[in-house]
Amino acid sequence: MSGGIARALMTLALAGLGPHRRDWAAAMRAEFTMAAQAGEGLSFAFGCLATAWRELPAHHEGRLALSRYTFALGLILPAAAVLLAGLWSGYPWVEPPYADGIARFAKVPTVLPATIHAGNAFAVPWLATILLLRVGGLMLVAWFVVEADWDRAAAIQRAGAAATVTLALFAAIVVADFTCVVLPVLALCAEMLSIALLRRWHDGEDVAVA
Repeated sequence: MSGGIARALMTLALAGLGPHRRDWAAAMRAEFTMAAQAGEGLSFAFGCLATAWRELPAHHEGRLALSRYTFALGLILPAAAVLLAGLWSGYPWVEPPYADGIARFAKVPTVLPATIHAGNAFAVPWLATILLLRVGGLMLVAWFVVEADWDRAAAIQRAGAAATVTLALFAAIVVADFTCVVLPVLALCAEMLSIALLRRWHDGEDVAVA
């Protein structure tokens, strides 16, 4: 177990050094092999990771990598965590106690109570599945953003937008209340806007360096 963790940490450390540190990365890799044989691979990997992260702001690619990690860890994954917490609390098919506050903030009237009865109970698992897919999609988007794989991130975003629209339609039909889609819509808007700006900044920086 510790050997696998050490190798994963070394992978992160070597990725953070960037192409201009290839010689240093090769030396780190060789020293890690010897440290692992001596049973000190995990501590050595932690040290390499700390060193690599300290080096990130010093070069162009490192600053871009920091920006991707910041967006992924500070915005996209928290949005996924909020949706997952809502799903765990019964959202979106049970009107939570804060639904009126969300409705007032979004200026969306709550005309009918969000109750489940024999006529619409069949849709409950589908609503939960759609929201769970959104959570999984956000996690994939965060991974692709860190990897700077913009095409795959855009594909997942399009699927997320379709899932959010489907959720809104189901919610309107089943519970007759749009407050339960406020959080998914806000998450989608924040995700799409932030990634578009991040990609544009990356492209501009790459052109400037070239």
